Amino acid sequence: MPRAKNLREAYNNFYVEPLRSDQEFAEFYVERPGISPMIDLKDRIEIADREEKYLFLGFRGSGKSTELYRLEAAIDENRFIVVNYSIRDDLNLSDFDFRDFFVSMALKVYDVALAKGIPLHPDIENDFLDFAKSITKITEEEVARGKKAELSISKIIGFKLSREATTRQILREKLDQKISDLIQRLNWLIIDIEDKSRKKLVIVVDDLDKLARGQQSENFFYKNYQLLIEPSCFVIYTFPIPLAFNPQYENVRHAFTADVVLLQMPIWKRNGEKHEAGRKFYRDVISKRIDPELLEESVLKYAIESTGKLTELVEVMKEASLNAYRSGQKQIAKKDVAAALDKLRMTFDRTLTEAHKKKLLEINSCKEAREEGPDSVLTRELLFSLTAVEYEDDEGRWCEINPMLLPLVEKWSQSP
Repeated sequence: MPRAKNLREAYNNFYVEPLRSDQEFAEFYVERPGISPMIDLKDRIEIADREEKYLFLGFRGSGKSTELYRLEAAIDENRFIVVNYSIRDDLNLSDFDFRDFFVSMALKVYDVALAKGIPLHPDIENDFLDFAKSITKITEEEVARGKKAELSISKIIGFKLSREATTRQILREKLDQKISDLIQRLNWLIIDIEDKSRKKLVIVVDDLDKLARGQQSENFFYKNYQLLIEPSCFVIYTFPIPLAFNPQYENVRHAFTADVVLLQMPIWKRNGEKHEAGRKFYRDVISKRIDPELLEESVLKYAIESTGKLTELVEVMKEASLNAYRSGQKQIAKKDVAAALDKLRMTFDRTLTEAHKKKLLEINSCKEAREEGPDSVLTRELLFSLTAVEYEDDEGRWCEINPMLLPLVEKWSQSP
């Protein structure tokens, strides 16, 4: 996937997905300025004597999944085994429960032993599989059919757990009083794997910040955080950053070794000056994907200042390349970017209530979004939807209205 030399290639290079392969990293990855959160996590894991637990925070589209894959590649493979997975691949996010989650984690740990040819102790392996089959009521007939299709027991259970509401209901009833039994078996697997491989296990759980509803994420983390620190290995949990604006977050945070935050790179400082390092980061992201000759003068500066967020910038440039291609142009013009911005802007404007707009005007004025009281839910909705964005510079963290919405501020301020 070399840098695009025409608009067709540009359209395909501007995809809004995490970088995962070695080739994608070589072609498109841009190092963040300063000490990145991933280097922080890597250093912590590699020098820690105890199995620490971490929360990894970042707003949607900030590049968390890409950075987690970078972490997996960077950790010393001679000392560690990394289990990096997304809950979206194995669980039903619209019907999510902490009991499903721990079953999924245990199955992932079991699968890594199989994949790496680590010989588990027969008593530990058989006990785990018997327990897993009992809580999901998997029949021997289903196991036999799965074997014919070359599916492991863990794959069969995972499939049923994600697709069948009945299986989820049975599992939850069985584990209602036995969740500690499941975690004990998970820990036996971890200890056996580490003992046989002579390596430490690192579990990375991605996309927990994408739980379907805000109440789901609150229930999962606020009610069950004591269970989340029970696995006897290193674990990194992605955490919905809007929950960090809730007073209950302090109780959760202290149960973990550290919370590591990946914020959007700012394009402005809080005092209104240009943030040169942030602007260079975004320029490099685009210039790695497209030949600058395909951009009219000042187009990239306009796109960066109009978005100020990684995913939206890439999304806007994708749409702009399509607009230019349709018009038979050889370059992306400012009007192409403007049309892409208008399309996204209308989506935001349609979904915002008058209360949201009033709160955004306050944020635009004071540059803050941390608060308690009746407006706290409203503020978290804005942050979760990326209508408001949190940044960090030399003066600390601060919040700003999504730069894409700034043209609407005057209209909102004049509305009755």
